[in-house]
Amino acid sequence: MGYSHYVGRRDYAMALSELMIARDGLPNSAGLSARIGLVQRRLGNWNGALSALDRALLLNPRARDPRLLPDLAGLTYVMLHRYAEAVEAFDRALSLAPDFHRAAVFKGRAYALWQGQLDTLRAALWRIPGDAKLGILGSVFGQRAALLHWERQADSMLQTVTASSASVFEGFHFFLPVSLYAGWAHQLRGDRQAARASFDAALVLLDSVSRERPEDDWRLHAARGLTLAGLGLRGEALREARWIERSQVYREDAVAGPAAAEERARILAQVGEVDAALNEVERLVNEPSWLSTHTLQLDPLWDPIREHPRFIALLASQPERSPP
Repeated sequence: MGYSHYVGRRDYAMALSELMIARDGLPNSAGLSARIGLVQRRLGNWNGALSALDRALLLNPRARDPRLLPDLAGLTYVMLHRYAEAVEAFDRALSLAPDFHRAAVFKGRAYALWQGQLDTLRAALWRIPGDAKLGILGSVFGQRAALLHWERQADSMLQTVTASSASVFEGFHFFLPVSLYAGWAHQLRGDRQAARASFDAALVLLDSVSRERPEDDWRLHAARGLTLAGLGLRGEALREARWIERSQVYREDAVAGPAAAEERARILAQVGEVDAALNEVERLVNEPSWLSTHTLQLDPLWDPIREHPRFIALLASQPERSPP
């Protein structure tokens, strides 16, 4: 029942209530404790999430399931901007399962958030097989394209999206057409005509998919908003940003909500809504989220607001995060 409320209905309070009842009958289940931690995290109960993790590891001291470490411990520390502890969790998972590719990519992304250092992520993504499954991170090609975008390697981006057999790069927090990445690559090259053609193709794909998927899939609205912004359709892009702001995930989900807020801010930045974008960004870098000042510096989609005094001041005001 708890898992049904958690996954099927996204009623996290009810899910937690059911899981706590289940714990009375299964007090020594590490897996159950881990699930309680995942639900606590969705509710924004960070101490509760870490407490549940500690209990899960105590019940399973050998951590025979290495997913406990990256999926619960590592990502919780990432969201709390406690990157050194996140890297330690990913390293422990890799010591138990050296071929756990998802943990290696998580570790690389943690270094990008923590220090703006991309070498670890690059090494991981080009070491693992192209067809490896990365769970919530989606595909290897999608992660490579995202890294190359941060690195502003337009030609390599185009080669990567061409090499991929997918039409969409999909993960837990994103649903991005390959043609959208192509549009961003053409933008970096200064080829407006090619960029527009790619954005047009992305919009056609998204509109087709939207007819088949639930209306409340915020990832589609985020991708559509970014695509419309690329096409210069400001009013329509802003409608998608408003949809995200009103959505349940934005308002009630402490894990996916910050990802939705970040995408909303990127849409706002792209269409020139500087203050609204920065209001969102300032909140995200100071609260649990998937964003850091280092990734703000790296991501080209923040370029339209990069020279604004508030953006510059934000980057200057944030010390490098360190463990407590």
